[in-house]
Order: sequence, then C-alpha cells, then structure tokens
Amino acid sequence: MINPQRLQAETFVESIEWLKEVSSTNTHALKTIERHTDFPVLVGADLQTGGRGRGQNRWWGAEGSLTFSLILNPAQFHIPQDAWPLMSLIVGLTIGDGLRSTCPEAIIQLKWPNDVYADQKKICGILIESIPARPELVIIGIGVNVNNSLADAPGDVRNRATSVIDLVGQPVSLELLLINILNAMETGFERFHDEQEKLLNQWREQCFLTGKQICIDNSQSTVFGMCQGIDDDGALRMITVNGPQRFLAGTITLIEE
Repeated sequence: MINPQRLQAETFVESIEWLKEVSSTNTHALKTIERHTDFPVLVGADLQTGGRGRGQNRWWGAEGSLTFSLILNPAQFHIPQDAWPLMSLIVGLTIGDGLRSTCPEAIIQLKWPNDVYADQKKICGILIESIPARPELVIIGIGVNVNNSLADAPGDVRNRATSVIDLVGQPVSLELLLINILNAMETGFERFHDEQEKLLNQWREQCFLTGKQICIDNSQSTVFGMCQGIDDDGALRMITVNGPQRFLAGTITLIEE
C-alpha cells in the first residue's frame, strides 16, 4: 500500500495523485497537467492496464508492479532543453541505483535508450514525453516489475523479463522501493549540471549492449553491427559494414552475444 503523505514527506515530490487503477499514468498525467502548479508531481497507480512504451510498444503489467509518472520541470535542476535527450539515461542510472538496495545480488545493467535490466532480463521500462501545451515540462513514465512474478506472464514476456520478487524470492515494500528510486532520481538530477561526464561514464560502465552484435531500427533503415556504447550526447555508437555510425533514436530489434 502506498502512503502519499509519507512519499511527500520523504521525497522531493511536491504533490501526489495515486490511483487504484489507470490505463496509463503518462496519459493521465497529460490529461490532468493543468491541475498542478508546483513540481515535481507524482502520478501513480496500483494497477496500470494500458501502459505505453516507445512507438507501438505496450508495457505488460500486473498487480504488484510499480507504475508511476513524474511531471518535472528540468530547469529546476539546471538541465537545459538541449540536454533533455540524456534524461532517459540519467533516469535509468538512478533507477538502477534504487534497485540495487533491494536486489543486492542481481547484476543491474542499462539498455539504451530507456530500459533497466537485471540478470540479463528487462525489469524496468522508461518513457519520457514532452508536453506541447507546457513545453517547459516533461513527463517521465516508469514501470518496474516488483511483486508481479513473471511466472504469470505470457511466455514471450517471461523469456525476456524479470521482477524483483523473482530475483529475491519474496515480496518487497513498493513504498520503500519507490522512495529509494525517487531519492536516487533527485540526486541524479542535482548532479547532472556539474557531473554530467561522470554520470555518463557510470552509464557506460553498466551498458548492457556494449560489445554485442545488435540490430537497430530507426524508422528510416535497419542496421546491424557491434555496439560500442554511447557518446556524450546519448547517441548509440556502432561499428557496421559501412563504418562507424551513431543513432540518437531507434529500437533495438535483435541482440546477439
């Protein structure tokens, strides 16, 4: 059970809207943005039935998962708009930090551009969206598999995803994990202005794709090659048959060791 009063007292969020059930916390946050004047705002739900990922992807969720969106004004943390493409990397890095306190034995890694992996399987997805009506704000949508065992998931999902309960063998406090994640995010945002290079180097050290043969679809073409990590602007670097290439956006459709 999530206690909004405790979250507000122990994290950097200014206001909280916690729902029993919602189709998508990002969509709900977009629809209700005008209600709020002080940021960050947390919008969460006990159950998300239609969570959105990048493109046409959908987030598989069940009771026990941790699904929430954070409405943020990056200027509060001196993050300029031209650095917004790096925010999904920083969010992933800080979520990984929050998960390590709960799953100390798991190997936590980051998959460009917006996933967190634990022991070679996806445990968290991130979706960051701009708001046309409020261009100074962003919505950071996060879904973490926590107490929703993947034993109950469809077979294709079970093969590529995991959850905290599957890793540690027992349920954990959603509230405490959320507090850990939010506090790690605040620290990451505060460090961004002065420690951007250090944060990016930490991300590179945890990159799940580095050294792997991958296939990326960037809507214009499909490219196969070896991942060489990320650049300072968050672009994915690859060696392909046509030489080095960089991708600022795209979907990884194949991963080979």
